[in-house]
Amino acid sequence: MNPLRLALGLCALSALSCAPDAGDAPADLPTDDAVTLDTSSAAARAQYDADVAFATAYRPRCTARSGRPRVLVTGFGRFLDNPSNATGLVVHALVPAVPYPFTERPPAGAVDPPAPQTSVAMATVDLPSAGAVDVCAMIVPVHWDLAAILALKELEAFAPELVVMNGIANPTQPLWIELGSVNRAMTLRDGSDVLTPVVAPGQRFAPIVPSASAADATRGLLLSWDAVRSAARSAVTARGAVAEGGRRFDAVVQGAVFAGYPRGGNTYLCNNITYAVNYALAYPGRTLTLMQASVTRRGATNRVPVRVTRDLRTTARVFVHWPSTLTGVHLDAAADVMAAIVDAQLAATRRGARATAGSNARAEVAATGDTF
Repeated sequence: MNPLRLALGLCALSALSCAPDAGDAPADLPTDDAVTLDTSSAAARAQYDADVAFATAYRPRCTARSGRPRVLVTGFGRFLDNPSNATGLVVHALVPAVPYPFTERPPAGAVDPPAPQTSVAMATVDLPSAGAVDVCAMIVPVHWDLAAILALKELEAFAPELVVMNGIANPTQPLWIELGSVNRAMTLRDGSDVLTPVVAPGQRFAPIVPSASAADATRGLLLSWDAVRSAARSAVTARGAVAEGGRRFDAVVQGAVFAGYPRGGNTYLCNNITYAVNYALAYPGRTLTLMQASVTRRGATNRVPVRVTRDLRTTARVFVHWPSTLTGVHLDAAADVMAAIVDAQLAATRRGARATAGSNARAEVAATGDTF
């Protein structure tokens, strides 16, 4: 099997929000606190420059202006020749104000611009328990580090009570509610089909945050786990008979389970956004340096330092893997399941049930592959 296609299946999201630290080194100098991307070829450097320009110019589009609960939800857009990503389409179904960014893959050798692949909007959604909730909905490019930077900028501006990140996995499966994240990036090209993380000699993975301590090699996500899983299962059951193309919804989304970490396959773009967000929220005010160029150019931007200054350490956050074949009315059913997940967590928070770190002792999808 093509390893890039396999990776898709395993993954496949003038404010100073997350701005460069004024006391940090200039952005044209290298640093050892960065996931390094291979920019040794002309094509890779051109793609890198496009991604960096978009990342540095991006300004948050969601604001924390009301007293309503706030939730940030992310999904991914096009991957290579596949214009439709189920998670981006489910986010659109949940928040119609955020259009799904249908784009076409550029010709070989051309830059794959990230701006047309990005769609962000804020809307108010009414939920059974939580009532009116402000949702910052993001559909982001499948590009190394870029989705994480965009999400961190929105997090700083929006200050959500809950972050739900989403990606695709197998064609049909239960929802994998990920218990944690890992400081590893596999060395496969991203959705641009150009950029690849650089690893040290003898290593198979690149660190997402090289300066992270050994204790942070894995980090549990934060959630009211039982309440969310129960709500997800109930929502799948309630919409199970919804048919699309002759298939029931519950034949595609086959329940909901907790997924352990680290898993060897879950070190692609899904884990990239998850770990970067999880780590940054755990250490408010700490500068992370993402998108480091392997070959620096004087006078050019060769890295993107970001930080979240708000104290969001206790903010609930999770990543959910969905089946990749959701289409038609199944997308609406999936949006109802996503809404149930959000509602359950907000209700648990209102009851005073503190979100706890995910533990592999609860894993129903076993943590396999390398361990730390």
